[in-house]
Amino acid sequence: MSEITHKADQCNRLVTDPHLKQAFKDVRDALHQKFEQASVSDGDTLLDIRKMLHLLDSVWANLERAVSDGKLEQYRAEQEAKGSFLGELNGNRETH
Repeated sequence: MSEITHKADQCNRLVTDPHLKQAFKDVRDALHQKFEQASVSDGDTLLDIRKMLHLLDSVWANLERAVSDGKLEQYRAEQEAKGSFLGELNGNRETH
């Protein structure tokens, strides 16, 4: 198993874990509540909350991207094992 697919397996366990999903939802909900409670004139607080929401989304997106990368890596390995490479059609190499 390659490092990419191993990482993907670990990340997949995380993104499908109901406790982690709930933790992300709870943090997101708390940030939204803080945002709604902040004064419109408190631009620094509003900006900080927006940054935190962006970072939270970025962490989750990185986990999902690792899962996708692992799936692509696994597909490539399977195709390579079959003798079928990208750029080949029905086992015949295309020439350019």
